[in-house]
Amino acid sequence: MAAIIKAVFATFWAASVGITGLLAYSVLTTEHSPQIIWAWLLMCGFTLLSATWLTYNIIFSHRPEPKHHDLHLK
Repeated sequence: MAAIIKAVFATFWAASVGITGLLAYSVLTTEHSPQIIWAWLLMCGFTLLSATWLTYNIIFSHRPEPKHHDLHLK
């Protein structure tokens, strides 16, 4: 089950990278004001950073090993 969740989040991350890249390209080709371009690129950067952080936490998270004394309680 964990592998499926990780694969789904990796797929969503790849899709968000593609959409964010497309949005950045679209802004660069249509806008003429440098201030608006920088604002959009900053927003794209924050979006990419947050999607990457979420995906990193999902893919590389793991359950901690039980402590030795917890094994004797079962």
